Amino acid sequence: MNKSFLKFVTDFGPLAIFFFYYYNSGKNLSVAIPPLIVATLVALAVVWFFEKKIPPMPLVSGILITFFGGLTIYFNDPIFIYVNQLSLTLCLLLRYFLGNILP
Repeated sequence: MNKSFLKFVTDFGPLAIFFFYYYNSGKNLSVAIPPLIVATLVALAVVWFFEKKIPPMPLVSGILITFFGGLTIYFNDPIFIYVNQLSLTLCLLLRYFLGNILP
């Protein structure tokens, strides 16, 4: 299988599934988040199956999506899925600054 096609499908597949369910359910996050979590975990499994390793960025994203998506479903409060994006951005920012400071 073509590596660039695999990367494209595993990166954007869960997002496409999320938007499909989100817009077909009348913009209901409670319906769209479980398929997003499942698709993200399947994408991580597919990457691991074909490459025998998972890059750090998709792994961190998968963990955060699963954690905050689960909190959103459990508490029925969309604020947690919004915090997911904020926490991912802060992780990237921290990585950027530590990468420049530490050798």
